[in-house]
Amino acid sequence: MSSIRSAEQTYRQWSSPILLELKEREHQLTPSDRQALQNILLERRLINSGNPTGSDRRKAQPGNDG
Repeated sequence: MSSIRSAEQTYRQWSSPILLELKEREHQLTPSDRQALQNILLERRLINSGNPTGSDRRKAQPGNDG
């Protein structure tokens, strides 16, 4: 494993529990901090955002030969 990959894995192992703890305490954050936390959680896929549509979809639509 490369040193960059190892560092990224370590970062995710440490930051995920911290981010989830912040989620539990988000009512104590300012509105801009809450929005930033929400953006990070969505990006890291640590919260369920439902079934994304449009440009957020990772795979092509079935039946779309696009």
